[in-house]
Amino acid sequence: MTEQKTVLADAVYERLKARIMDQVYPPRERLNIDALALDLAVSPTPIREALARLAAERLVTFEPFKGYRVSPLLTTTQVADLMHVRRLIEVDAARLAARRILIPDLITVERLLQQILDESASVEVGSWSHGYHRFNQLDKQFHETIVNAAGNPFLLTAYRSLNIHLELGRFYHVFREMDQTQTCVEHDAIFQALRAHQPDAAAAAVEQHLHATEERIFRLIEKYPHPHATNGRVVKKEVNA
Repeated sequence: MTEQKTVLADAVYERLKARIMDQVYPPRERLNIDALALDLAVSPTPIREALARLAAERLVTFEPFKGYRVSPLLTTTQVADLMHVRRLIEVDAARLAARRILIPDLITVERLLQQILDESASVEVGSWSHGYHRFNQLDKQFHETIVNAAGNPFLLTAYRSLNIHLELGRFYHVFREMDQTQTCVEHDAIFQALRAHQPDAAAAAVEQHLHATEERIFRLIEKYPHPHATNGRVVKKEVNA
């Protein structure tokens, strides 16, 4: 019975998460537990459990006496701030990883790189449920493997706490386009530098990749302005790696 409850709770969590990522429930929409339970034909208990998990991932917010709401999309200022912190962590982690990365981690990075290449050819544009979820997962694993290879568990904990891939993944539904070809090229440059144990080259490749990622996001925000996604264009911070 406990196992069945766990399976049900996980399924409800995934369904609610997919609806938030695909903006079936748009940013700032109030989420009523009883209405969600009725819609998904489950009791309120797994709904509450799912919402608590989603709140931990910052996909929903909770206010006492008001309940849950879908979190707003990041503003352009917040995207720039997030990418700033991401560079601070990942560039240094890549430099450290290149000095000490072991063969098992290199094999993992190479496998993920190939899976990302394969997935990028079949991702359905703008859809979390039909493809982008998997791509997002693989990309997250790729970057976390590199941060973990730096050998500093505090660095990995700090990186995971940013929830980067979910925060940025929410934008793709709005933009309705996604070309990951250049992303894969940038990932390969990172892998080659790690495999050659070249710290400066690895740090530079990560810096270039994250800068290009930020530029792609801002170009799309400008092309497809959205009331929940933008709060004015910002001048992005330059970070010396």
